[in-house]
Amino acid sequence: MMAAWKAARAGLSCAVLEKGNSILSSNAARCGGPALADTRLQEKEAATVTVERLFTYMYEFSRGTVHAGLLRNAIAKGREVETALQEAGIEMMLLEDTYGVGFRARHFFLTPVQQRWQRLQNLLESLGVEIILQTEAKRLLQDENGTVKGVAVRNLAADREEEFEAGSVLIATGGYLGNEEMIREHLGDIHIGALGSRLSDGAGIRMVLKAGGLLDRNWGVCTNEFGGYHSRMKGRSSSNMYFAIGGGLLVDRNGRRFMNEQRMSDKPLSLGGESTVREGHYYAVLDDDYYHSLDRGTLYDYYGRPEEWHAGRTVHDRPQNHREEDLEKDIEQGCAAKADTLAQLAESFGLSCLPETAAEYNQMCSQGCDSRFGKAAYLMKPVQKAPFYLFAYEQSAWCTIGGVKTDEYCRALTPAGSVIEGLYVAGMDNGSCYCVPYYDNEGAAVGCAFTTGMVAGEHMAAYVRKRNL
Repeated sequence: MMAAWKAARAGLSCAVLEKGNSILSSNAARCGGPALADTRLQEKEAATVTVERLFTYMYEFSRGTVHAGLLRNAIAKGREVETALQEAGIEMMLLEDTYGVGFRARHFFLTPVQQRWQRLQNLLESLGVEIILQTEAKRLLQDENGTVKGVAVRNLAADREEEFEAGSVLIATGGYLGNEEMIREHLGDIHIGALGSRLSDGAGIRMVLKAGGLLDRNWGVCTNEFGGYHSRMKGRSSSNMYFAIGGGLLVDRNGRRFMNEQRMSDKPLSLGGESTVREGHYYAVLDDDYYHSLDRGTLYDYYGRPEEWHAGRTVHDRPQNHREEDLEKDIEQGCAAKADTLAQLAESFGLSCLPETAAEYNQMCSQGCDSRFGKAAYLMKPVQKAPFYLFAYEQSAWCTIGGVKTDEYCRALTPAGSVIEGLYVAGMDNGSCYCVPYYDNEGAAVGCAFTTGMVAGEHMAAYVRKRNL
């Protein structure tokens, strides 16, 4: 949609093909808002995040695993994204620094979801952009030289094949969250609950590969920052899912600690989420003090309100809807257990090493030092008061990371490093703009989706005009 806005502003004709039956099918329709640099909203609040600052932060976080030129070009488009959204009548507010990254880049959407994307659709159509729904792209059309000339689609409403000719084509189908085979191929035999659209099934990535493209090397997910998840909870959510990000003892399927749990309490979208994706299944172990602490106050209260705990103040100092009745349902559905001893608790899920792990953990808590993984002393609370509780978790995610290798203008590349003429890739299908773990500044996923669209749209317009297409 951002590429369409850019192309239309350049005076070119453009069509947006959407597989879903509504513009709300997009993953972006569910998100909170983008991370952007150098915006008027930031100027208004005297909180400008320069392009250089946001680029430096994100590129350093990536450790050079993304295309520096592409990331820089994308971040430089922040003000244009803001302009397009404001033209559509989408209202935003600048969020505070939730995770302590040192700046305020997240532009939170205030306009409700359905109104938000309808306004954007109305703006694009007023600029002459044709938005065609229920249209599933199947393959790219190429000439004898491999130049992309359009796309073949399936008209789902009419149940027929059609072709669209175009001077250039942008692939932006949202990644592969709805494709379990691709998830197993790149992330292992794990289940990931989709918080975003399952219509994003990797079709765009596969089309580019068939056209001669190449995969980049980063593969991962942008995980759930609000708590845990388990597929056995059919049609319901549980207040006990919050303990996945509570900073307490987490263990793997053998009952061993596998991470610094503070990464889950402080950086659940990125560092914490990546650690749990590596495990596939993980468990929170609680004693009675921890479990009932939310009846008496917030998680920040439970840990003694340490001033140095930034996420404690910004994320965990909020009352949680702790529902006692959830425990019975969680146990019944096979994703929780309660026992009088840690040994009995371990038996419920076959976590043979749990008693030994808990003993070691409790000793470190008494010493005020996590000598194994380095968790902050203020989060070292022993697991010692019976009864004990255990909650099983799987992964859930907003979107996937990983896809097509491109240059700094979002042009798809071949294995030899040459450009596939007329073919561009943006958003989560682009494998060269997103790092693993996912960036730890919130709003980075949709921010890069919007801004890579701007980068692609600008270059597509120049390409079409240069070739008189």
